[in-house]
Amino acid sequence: MNYRDLRNEKGLSGYDQPVTNVTTLNYELPFGKGRRWGADANPLVHGVLGGWRLVAINTAASGPPVNLTYSPSSQLSVSGAPNYRPNISGDPVMPEGQRTVQRWLNPDTVQVPIDPRFPFGNAGRNNVRGPGFLQLDLGLHKQFRITETHALEFRAEAFNATNRTNFSPPNSNRSSGSFGAISSTLPARQVQFALKYLF
Repeated sequence: MNYRDLRNEKGLSGYDQPVTNVTTLNYELPFGKGRRWGADANPLVHGVLGGWRLVAINTAASGPPVNLTYSPSSQLSVSGAPNYRPNISGDPVMPEGQRTVQRWLNPDTVQVPIDPRFPFGNAGRNNVRGPGFLQLDLGLHKQFRITETHALEFRAEAFNATNRTNFSPPNSNRSSGSFGAISSTLPARQVQFALKYLF
């Protein structure tokens, strides 16, 4: 970070997300009392099969901004500088056909400065994006009426139901041996069951 170079200090916020879409579906299954099928079912059958509700939430979002940095040698170190950005000579992200989890960023177009007079590279702030996010959450809910004002609700929920791998941002420190590699993911499928008492 070069406090005297305000032009290169302008950049995306760390929270920038130009595309975020959340689509929700809430569907009451058509079986049981007052429904298309099984409207005249006996109370026992209705208690087991009727009143189920399916909930689906699909979330799609752009990848988060990634700030390219490097760890300076003592020769390049400047007192009080919180971080250092490298020089870029082309697209820092690997071409789509060559992009892998091990090589998300292109080491050939990102270089560490070598001249002690110019320790701050030309890379702007947050000028790279990490992988996007896509997740489908599903829920199956049923309410068991106890009295007019009391009910018990059962919930079966699956987060990331399709078990899609959502990758974390890549290592953006050019001085690191694992520069450009993605080493972690967001949570895999998680399933939970719950009982909720309403009164």
